[in-house]
Amino acid sequence: MNLRLCVVDKGPNWGPFVSMPTVVLKSRVDRSNAAAARKVLSRLGLKPSDAVNALFAQIASRKALPFSLATSDSSYASEEYGLDRKGIIAVGKNLRKQVEKERLEGTVRSVSSIADLRD
Repeated sequence: MNLRLCVVDKGPNWGPFVSMPTVVLKSRVDRSNAAAARKVLSRLGLKPSDAVNALFAQIASRKALPFSLATSDSSYASEEYGLDRKGIIAVGKNLRKQVEKERLEGTVRSVSSIADLRD
């Protein structure tokens, strides 16, 4: 997707409807993805701009994308190390055993947020 900032619009300022200033974004997206997304959004009663606003709100709130862009671990392991499904499962079991062993020894601890890293 190619986003470009175009225009700043002050938004409506009449009656009880006072909106925040808005920005017009232009983007290039795959035609088939756009058509499929519009169908889904239409069924939900939303416009594409509603979806973009929701996405941007989530990005601002989380300070990150609200979904992963990385390939799955199994896809990476398959491509990088040539492992099949059985090999991936075996490696996963071995890693879990090793992590549990180190956790019991006190050399590994669970981290669920940045705050857990501060001592």
